Amino acid sequence: MKEVLEKVYTNKSLRSSIVPLFIGNPGLGKTVILKEFAKEKGINIVEFITSQRNPFEISGMAMPDRDLKKMSIWDFDDMLKLKDGDILFFDEVLNGNPVVLNACLTLLESRTMISGKKLPDIMVVAAANHQGMVPLTPQIKERFVWYNVEFDRDMWKDYMAVKYRMPRMMSNKLCDLIVKEDFKSNNFYSPRSVDKAVNMIIHEVPSPYMDTVGSIINAPKKNPFKKPVVLSDDYTLQPEEMISWAKLMKFKYDQLAAAAAVIPLNDVIKEENTKKVPVKRKTRVVKKKTTATKNKKDGITSK
Repeated sequence: MKEVLEKVYTNKSLRSSIVPLFIGNPGLGKTVILKEFAKEKGINIVEFITSQRNPFEISGMAMPDRDLKKMSIWDFDDMLKLKDGDILFFDEVLNGNPVVLNACLTLLESRTMISGKKLPDIMVVAAANHQGMVPLTPQIKERFVWYNVEFDRDMWKDYMAVKYRMPRMMSNKLCDLIVKEDFKSNNFYSPRSVDKAVNMIIHEVPSPYMDTVGSIINAPKKNPFKKPVVLSDDYTLQPEEMISWAKLMKFKYDQLAAAAAVIPLNDVIKEENTKKVPVKRKTRVVKKKTTATKNKKDGITSK
């Protein structure tokens, strides 16, 4: 996805004519990836959640002009915020009313609003889910270049390692839940849903994911140190004592964990030495010069 964004954005001809549409299951992080791309580029995104918009917010609206004594097309203010290099992002584009999608046709193809105002030199991107997709006409489908977005296990495990410092063995088991999701129940196992479930369970909020996600992140871990580890004022983890990863994370989020009990990236607790070794400075001894020594240096001999 990032490769497509980069190559379309940096090619002026492609940027002005190609509209990538990234379609995949909910919660894969399509919107997050696009926003990270914009942040890296230092550019602005104007986002339209198509399922929440009416056609006039995209194409503009006819309003009476008293001075001209006729109807004029007024452009929507969000469209006027765009400047060269920005991104116009249509999210949930296939869940919107077909009337809204039809309002996008001229905008997507000729980059012109129905008022006649040309869009700046921007990139237009869309994202969508298969679920709840409205019937589309060929002329709407043809405006996009469709890309199927699949779940990326490695990228998600990297994300969980950064956010929670989650062991990869643990996040790999959560990935197994995600790839089996069929979206037929009420509580899904999308990457976003599992991320939220982990956060709830860490903070001891009752969750319908307790039997699945909870059984994975509550797996007991042994204190590998040969000494007690102080986790809080009233809790000390004894040598060989077992503690769940989720509980250990709870101490971390409560800011009670000691520096020697930082959550690791591997499947064990690793001690991190955050204490700086004091540097011993040598004390310089300055000998006080006597009057006799000073006079001798100056060539004066005392009698």
